[in-house]
Amino acid sequence: MCSLPPSYQHPGYAFLHRYGSLQTEADVFHYVEFLRESANLSNRLPTDLDAIYQHFGMPIPLKVPLDEQQGILLDSYQGVILIKEDDPIVRQRFTEGHELMELLFDAQADVAQKLQIPTWEEARKEKLCDAGAAELLMPRSQFTSHLNHLGVSLDSARSLSALYQTSLLATLIRLVELASGQHALVVWHRSLKPSERKPAKSRRTTAEQPAPTYAPKLRIWWRVTSPDWQAGFLPRDKSIDDTSLIAQALTTGQTQKGQESLPLGWGTIDCRVEAMPVQIGEKSCVISLLHL
Repeated sequence: MCSLPPSYQHPGYAFLHRYGSLQTEADVFHYVEFLRESANLSNRLPTDLDAIYQHFGMPIPLKVPLDEQQGILLDSYQGVILIKEDDPIVRQRFTEGHELMELLFDAQADVAQKLQIPTWEEARKEKLCDAGAAELLMPRSQFTSHLNHLGVSLDSARSLSALYQTSLLATLIRLVELASGQHALVVWHRSLKPSERKPAKSRRTTAEQPAPTYAPKLRIWWRVTSPDWQAGFLPRDKSIDDTSLIAQALTTGQTQKGQESLPLGWGTIDCRVEAMPVQIGEKSCVISLLHL
C-alpha cells in the first residue's frame, strides 16, 4: 500500500510555534538550522531542498515563465512557490532557498500584526532572505572548512560552486564574506559616470553647441569585502584604465592574473588581481578578486 504524503506544515509557523517570534537576525539563522535538522540533512552536500519540501509536505516549486522576478511565494498557506524556468539550475536553487526564508517572514508578519509589534523593513528582510539562502545552501561550518583547505581564489570558487551546486557569483560572495585575510570581490561593467548619463538641466544644446558625447568606461558596479579588509573604500562607478588586467580580461575574453596597483580616487592599492569576463543578464562584466 502506498503511503499518503504528509499534510502541509508551514515551516515558518512551525519554527515560531516552537521558538517564539523573531527577535534578532541570529533567529533567522536558527530557522535555517531548524530546516536542516527537520529534514535530517546532516552534512550531506549539496543541500537536498527536496528533503525539506517532503518533510513539511510542501509541493515541489513550479518552474514557470517569469519576467522581472526569479521567484514568487505564491501561496504561503499551501507552500506554493514559483521559480523562473529559464534560470540556470544553480540560480533556481538559490531562489528556492530565498523563498523558503520568505515563508518565515510571512509567518512573522502575521504574528506581528496580531501582537501589534513592528515588522521588519522590506530591504532588511530581503537581505536576510539572501543571507539565509546562502547559509542553507553553503553552511558556514562546512564552507569555512573547505575554504581553509582550498584558499581564496577563482579556482577555489569554481570547485566550491560545483560541490555546493550554487552559482559562481553566489559562491564568490560567500567565499569573500567568510574569508580570513584582506580580499575584495568587485564586479565591473561598462558605464558612463553619473554626471555623463544625463545632461544638466541648465545645459543648452543648439546647432552651434551640440551635446557632448562620452565613451563608457569599465567601472565598479558593486563590491563585497572580507571582514578583515582595511584597504579603504571601493567607490562605486570608479573607472579603471584600459591597460589594467581587469580591463584586459574583458578585451581578451580570458582570465587575467597578476600584481597591480589600482588607483581608486582617494589613493592607490597594491594587490594581486584575478579577473574573469562574465555575462550577467545582458551586461558584459568582469568579476575580479583583489588580494592584499
